[in-house]
Amino acid sequence: MDRSFLLGIARRARGLTQVELAAISGTSQTTLSQYERGLKSPSLKVASRILEAMGYEFTLRAHVDWVEHHPPGIVKFWAPSMLWAVEPPTCFATLRIPDGIRDTGMRTWNMRDRDERRGVYEQLIRRGLPQQMIRWMDGGLLVDLWDELDLPDPVREAWAPAVRLATAPLELDGLRSIIFEDGFLAPRARIRDYEYIPKPPPAPPRRQRRTRFDPRPPE
Repeated sequence: MDRSFLLGIARRARGLTQVELAAISGTSQTTLSQYERGLKSPSLKVASRILEAMGYEFTLRAHVDWVEHHPPGIVKFWAPSMLWAVEPPTCFATLRIPDGIRDTGMRTWNMRDRDERRGVYEQLIRRGLPQQMIRWMDGGLLVDLWDELDLPDPVREAWAPAVRLATAPLELDGLRSIIFEDGFLAPRARIRDYEYIPKPPPAPPRRQRRTRFDPRPPE
């Protein structure tokens, strides 16, 4: 997405005017207007500063590639190259979608309930579109349910590489990461207004002041 277009979406989502955003981001209203109309393009540094002023973070996210499968005997389905994360409260939302597997019609699913979340995941994996799965299914919660999901063998086999990738062995020394501020522990998380503290430069040697009673010869 274009950085200028992104700024406009973020501002409107926060309910801010250009004048209000200019005041909190240190950017003039004229410049913001030019950004949003595509007359100027902000640098990554400037776009990041403006987004942070609105409570957002300019970050990177890997693209998930999808393949449509057409196995004999079952409905076509999509399988991803990797799993992804969906933040709360979206991953625990209450959805109203049809039960296409048991053909019982439209129903309400409360994903705060583990059994109902399993039902939603079965519906989406077997019959959902990629954009629906990306929006509602969390990778970590999927891994937790994976062995319990009622999935046809071709579906399970197609999803297995992404699940194996998400559960590959990863060992971290959590205590060391906390003590030494190892950013790898949570590479996509950051505490607002907190930065790793650099080591301070060595202090210059202090020069002693001479007094009128100093017996040393003058320099």
